[in-house]
Amino acid sequence: MNTEKIKIKDVYFDKAMKAIEGIVPEDEPILLELKGAFKEYLICTEKMVYIVKKGFMTGHTFGNGAFHLPYSSITNAEVNMHFASGYFELSGAGLENKQLSYWSNNKKDSAQQQPNVISLTSRANANDFREAAQFIMQRKSELESAPAVAPASAADEILKYKALLDQGILTQEEFDAKKKQLLGL
Repeated sequence: MNTEKIKIKDVYFDKAMKAIEGIVPEDEPILLELKGAFKEYLICTEKMVYIVKKGFMTGHTFGNGAFHLPYSSITNAEVNMHFASGYFELSGAGLENKQLSYWSNNKKDSAQQQPNVISLTSRANANDFREAAQFIMQRKSELESAPAVAPASAADEILKYKALLDQGILTQEEFDAKKKQLLGL
């Protein structure tokens, strides 16, 4: 799958983006956007995966629902497709995984009304979401294997404060206090 931004274009997408205003940080780039069967949207940023739902069929007659998980909390992303319908499901700690149905009238068994699930009604849509599932799990793996940024050593920090002292930004007393703090004295 091409990891460049995948974006849908439809009349509902602007509404979905308005629904997540204030939830997705403006400075966090969106990497992937897909639309499910109803007004259900999968939005992947650099750090989080969001599922936004609007409308009667998703249990949100008024307002919307926004579910999100950081990649580190995701345990699985998968598509469960039956004859003509199915769903995409995002799994994580504390989320119940059970067989859901697109056709169920029971809220507990309805794919449309689960916060971590997006309904699918076509094989093409299912294929897009399978690729999205692979993208999510790949992104999770990349973030987990990224080298951690080593914290600055006490010596490096002391050198920074010494430069501030030399520039006259810190007093000798402030420098000495910070030095003692960094050395744990």
